[in-house]
Amino acid sequence: MIIDWKSLAPELSRRLLKGGVGKAHLLAVADIALRLAGEGGALAAFHAELGSDVLLAAWEQDCLDGETAGQLLALHRIRPLLVPKVMAVVSAVHGASARPQSVSYLTRLLQKRETDKTFQFLEQQREKEPDLLFWSSQALLVGFYEGEYDRLRSWLAADGAMPAPLRERYLGDIAFAQGAYAEAVQRYQAARAGLPIISHSLRLAESLYRNGDVAGALALWQTVAEQRPWCVNTLLRLHDVSSGRDRDVRLPEGRGAALLYTWNKAEYLDKALQCIAESDMGGNRVVALDNGSTDATPDVLHAWRDRMGRDRMDIISLPLNVGAPAARNWLMHEKALADCRWVAYLDDDAMLPPDWLGRFGAAMRAYPDALAWGCKVVDHANPMVLQAVDLHLDEGGEKLAAPKSMEPYQRRFSVSDLHHQDLDFGWFDYMRPCASVTGCTHMYLRETLMGHGGFDLRFSPSQYDDLEHDLRGVLHGRLPVYTGHLAVTHMKRTGKAAHTDSGEFGNAYANMYKLQMKYTDAEFEIMRCNDEAAAQADLLHKLQQKN
Repeated sequence: MIIDWKSLAPELSRRLLKGGVGKAHLLAVADIALRLAGEGGALAAFHAELGSDVLLAAWEQDCLDGETAGQLLALHRIRPLLVPKVMAVVSAVHGASARPQSVSYLTRLLQKRETDKTFQFLEQQREKEPDLLFWSSQALLVGFYEGEYDRLRSWLAADGAMPAPLRERYLGDIAFAQGAYAEAVQRYQAARAGLPIISHSLRLAESLYRNGDVAGALALWQTVAEQRPWCVNTLLRLHDVSSGRDRDVRLPEGRGAALLYTWNKAEYLDKALQCIAESDMGGNRVVALDNGSTDATPDVLHAWRDRMGRDRMDIISLPLNVGAPAARNWLMHEKALADCRWVAYLDDDAMLPPDWLGRFGAAMRAYPDALAWGCKVVDHANPMVLQAVDLHLDEGGEKLAAPKSMEPYQRRFSVSDLHHQDLDFGWFDYMRPCASVTGCTHMYLRETLMGHGGFDLRFSPSQYDDLEHDLRGVLHGRLPVYTGHLAVTHMKRTGKAAHTDSGEFGNAYANMYKLQMKYTDAEFEIMRCNDEAAAQADLLHKLQQKN
């Protein structure tokens, strides 16, 4: 298959440029491609081949999905696409894919994230229906997202309905999640032998890379890039590793400062400052703004200033919490930063690796004209769970769920959520421009920051002021750049806490409404087109470098 990105149908290119992972995302792409194939024309055969392969890739993301397995079998009857070993596993999954009549109790357990009760319930149901893979799919979902790897090993050992290659695949996933990459290599090799699908080759490649066999990983990525030239994640990963960009660590040129603002997170702040103090900052300063904290935050800040020295750390103390946008603005105008070339905003609950600044410096060198530079953010409790990667703009249209007593409204835009559709198997370990990077840890040239303008106070006390700040630049054709070679762990967990705090949800809803209404439909379309054009130009440039 050959992909001409410039002539690819817009409804396909705009989706594939965002990424080639995520089951829901891939199912949507496959549906579009197969629909175009059904319409005939000179590209009908190409669209049929693309749609079939993307549908197979969607199933590979979740091999226990009986519904997608059924779609594959139906498509295989029209145009054969499954080799015998793959056909056998797909058929077995489809044959054991009956769905229970009621899953309401399980749904309630999942919403509450009551892991112990959930596993007890699932084990009971497996005893009643041992041939039903639905219970295994739910156990794997809960186990991987909650980091319950011992439970998962026990489950897989007792699961008699699981096809052997898939058992090896999930045991490989457990080993990968625990950093046992040598074991992961062996498991994925066994899984690929019994079920030769590209997803297993990609998992194997990433395990080889992390186990030190870069040449073996590159060979596999090269093969996959030829088999699936539509998967930009593989193309970008292959480019960065083959060019050495994944290993590039260099401090930014000139003087700079790490900026924090904090409010009542003394315990997390202490750990965050420890990470900063232990990192290679090349003697650059730290400036911390206490946003009117009433806990032990002042003691933590003064203790760390004593350790680092007054020549390396400044403290700004405010009498009350002015909110995130105002705190960011206060810091960017701090007179002590007048001689700084760059500044990095760091969250008070973000744990940085020792080379964080060098990773940003490498991104700055690779993309010197970026609006800002951001990174990959993962869950601190379970680093396999992705919180933020490179965000890209989607069209609006769907209604946004609203708090009680409020009417839902039509979105004018949304951002890509591919990273929420799977765990972190290295899919996003690359560098490229995007529409927005996380405000959890990001960097600016101070000149750019001052010229671009401050963070909008209408998004106080928090939520989406960083996103709006990025989009303001995208509207005028200057985009941020993401580097997945820097992974930051975030102490704040996504999910349960965010949904149970009604005040936080209400504020986030209100701020998203402000953001949706701040720009016109036409302006959001300009942003989306600028984002898509930058992603395509970046990809084509890298493909040309390879050739």
